[in-house]
Amino acid sequence: MISPISITDQYIIQPSLLDKHKSTIEWLSAAVLWKRELVFFQKLLDQYAPRFRSVEDKKRIDHFQNIITYYKGELIDSLTTKLRSHEKQLAELLETHNEASTTYFTQHMQLMNELESLDNQFRQYKEEFFSFIEQAMKA
Repeated sequence: MISPISITDQYIIQPSLLDKHKSTIEWLSAAVLWKRELVFFQKLLDQYAPRFRSVEDKKRIDHFQNIITYYKGELIDSLTTKLRSHEKQLAELLETHNEASTTYFTQHMQLMNELESLDNQFRQYKEEFFSFIEQAMKA
């Protein structure tokens, strides 16, 4: 199978396919970073959770724990699998010299929208999480 990044004289890659390859690789990198951040968040939660006493704070701790577990254990792995499959489809397009497949372009747009949505959710989660942890740090 031809890799989208291998050097070959067998095909000419459309600039739009190169852009799609680049964005897919960037999201794969972001997924690795998200997983590392979640490990760090878990350590913070473990360290500071005992400082919270109220029932409301305990509920928020459970909420944060559920998000960490879901993102780290399921969601990010699922999206990483989708991204790798997407890259494989690009390689197959290049191997068969079929760079005009509209299915790939449609799937790419849907996947990128899904990842942008997750990125926005993750940013909101981080802001909420850090605000919560700061309360314990000040105490």
